[in-house]
Amino acid sequence: MKFYIETYGCTANFGNSQDMAEALQKLGHIPSPLDEADIVIVNTCIVTEKTERKILQRLKLLQGERLVVAGCLPAALPESIRNIVCERLGLLSRSAAVSVSDLFGNSLSRTYETGKNIALSPEIEDLCGIVNVAEGCNGVCSYCIVRMARGRLVSRKSDDVAGVVEKLAARGLVEIQVSAQDTAAYGSDQGTNLAELLERLIQVPGDFKLRVGMMNPNSALRIQEELIRAFHSPKIYQFLHIPVQSGSDRILQSMGRIYSAKDFMNIVDAFRSDHPNITIITDVIVGFPGETDLDFVATMDLIETLKPDKVNVTKFSRRPGTVAARLYDMPDRIKKDRSREITRLWQKIAAQRNRRYQGEVLDAVVTECGRRGTMKARAGNYLGIVVKGVPLLGSHIRIEVTETNPFFVYGREVD
Repeated sequence: MKFYIETYGCTANFGNSQDMAEALQKLGHIPSPLDEADIVIVNTCIVTEKTERKILQRLKLLQGERLVVAGCLPAALPESIRNIVCERLGLLSRSAAVSVSDLFGNSLSRTYETGKNIALSPEIEDLCGIVNVAEGCNGVCSYCIVRMARGRLVSRKSDDVAGVVEKLAARGLVEIQVSAQDTAAYGSDQGTNLAELLERLIQVPGDFKLRVGMMNPNSALRIQEELIRAFHSPKIYQFLHIPVQSGSDRILQSMGRIYSAKDFMNIVDAFRSDHPNITIITDVIVGFPGETDLDFVATMDLIETLKPDKVNVTKFSRRPGTVAARLYDMPDRIKKDRSREITRLWQKIAAQRNRRYQGEVLDAVVTECGRRGTMKARAGNYLGIVVKGVPLLGSHIRIEVTETNPFFVYGREVD
């Protein structure tokens, strides 16, 4: 059978698609382009209403007997709504709309060996892989529908994770992304933690770096000192993705986020104290029910103080079955105005931060193929660099930065 997998959403979702591709190939099936596939698997996301609409439109275009809808959308929807979706999409039965684990069993109990593009495409376009270290989340966020789809935290055995990393490294992958819904929560259900896992993974032989995935502040706080020590390894990118969501403690409490704005800043300050060049990415939700002008100003002030390298800005979206869906939803125009304002702020800050690299010579690893005669590389703090020319994929090179913008920098290889 020929199969095609299309993936939406977070890094963990792409990791699930890797697992699906590996499972299918072990059964003798063959990855193929969309127009040649006997079965089309769409691994869905349901984090916002906008994303859900986009995916439903895509599913309508793909509707037919060969379509399988996997991931968070079928897992989170009530059975009555799921049946309606199946009927409208022309699926043969409810069994064609399933969760990832329904399709191929509990992926956490298996050791998968593939990198992202090695499994999904016959042509290798990058040397990056994903290892999902846990499934689910123990958070109680009032707005989140993903935890309904993913369930409570189930961590993967450290032996399995280390085995996957070892095989990915042996295949020549140079970037391995350690991912989960809340990576810092890893192991809290097994009497271990993420820092201990990282200490084990950096012992795996091979020329690769680990990129640690998104960590919720309350989970990171519990193991902060151990994590900071682990980040001293040259095998770990100096990269921290830690979502604040709001600068207002009142809104954080309403969101069900179990930390304060001060807690968040203390974590970032501690990491920066030991790792001055670390890249900081955070997430913000604007227009959460009850967010006043003062609450929004508190978020703007926090971003100004934080000086992040990137902010993922999301307008609040009511998700069915969540606590926040029952709260008053403010007009969309206010959300849009606040989203534009905070986006302008962080991009201004990011542009200023990236300008400090102008004229610098950086050590980097070539991780991906670019467009129009370029390649993509990563510095030790995960700074994205577009390199003119075609240096060898996976090679270590020195790059002189010639141009910058808020999102990445351009450079040329030097001796």
